[in-house]
Amino acid sequence: MEKVLKHKKVLLTRPLDGIEEFKRKLEFEGAEVIAEPLIQLSLKADQSEMDAALDKLESYEWLVLTSPAAVKFFFQRIEEKGIKMYFYPELKIATVGEKTKMKLEQLGYRTNFVPIQYTAEVLAANLPDVEERNILIPASSLSKDDYIKAFENRGAKPHQIVMYQNLKRELSEEDQKALKAKPLDYLTFTSGSAIQAFDEYFGNPLETFNSAKVICIGPSTSKVAAKLNWNIDAIADPHTVEGMIAAMKKLEKQ
Repeated sequence: MEKVLKHKKVLLTRPLDGIEEFKRKLEFEGAEVIAEPLIQLSLKADQSEMDAALDKLESYEWLVLTSPAAVKFFFQRIEEKGIKMYFYPELKIATVGEKTKMKLEQLGYRTNFVPIQYTAEVLAANLPDVEERNILIPASSLSKDDYIKAFENRGAKPHQIVMYQNLKRELSEEDQKALKAKPLDYLTFTSGSAIQAFDEYFGNPLETFNSAKVICIGPSTSKVAAKLNWNIDAIADPHTVEGMIAAMKKLEKQ
């Protein structure tokens, strides 16, 4: 079977936590992977707001987890506090995306709802039985509130709490220079924060990597790129790393 990505140089910018699987899948397709995480995720030092919510966890009907990182940090916190989820059988869990669902299942839990399209906005528009329901949403420091308004418009009571931070990973001038020297074919982005970090380090890809194509995992990520006047060559559909690989393969066949 022909591997259309053979010898194509692909830059991965996502945090270290999720980079290995993406790298492995690309290498299976014959690509040469350059892993340069631009974002690092860390738990906020002050967890008082989340701790207060956890102290009254029985008052929530839904727990909404929008990313694997949200799963990781939420369950890390409840373990630290000695909370057992089986004491809250009425609490339902919704997840955005297959990877978030898989991360949850790895911890021994199951999701009650996954939207057809892997975005928080679609989840907010379609989550069942939300009117007058309290919804707990662990979030990152860069989370948008568009989907919060969508919940409120449906009569729900969403409570979004920032649990973890998206921080720009420091790249030395030497690392930046080395990356600029690489003849990259694809630049991949799985978050708006990675795009912002890239732009701060390297500027618009059209100027610094003019032969490379920009691949975004979904519409939220592409919106950040568009605001920076980037040219976006493809948005993954579905909004997964597999969708990103499929988008690259499609571009190669054009």
